[in-house]
Amino acid sequence: METANFTYEVFAFIENTYGKNVLRKVKNKDNNTVVDNILADSLTKEYDVEKTSNKIIAMLRLNP
Repeated sequence: METANFTYEVFAFIENTYGKNVLRKVKNKDNNTVVDNILADSLTKEYDVEKTSNKIIAMLRLNP
């Protein structure tokens, strides 16, 4: 899967599931490195969008 597409789908899933405020926190500049690493790792391991989204939320401790 293409990286840009995968990232878009992950962000869309987070917004739809957790809302715009959580997505804003995920996209916060301070979280870029963590989010990029998780996205890259998930692409390598071929995780699905939902698993990757939930992993990002958990790693950033943003559980709503």
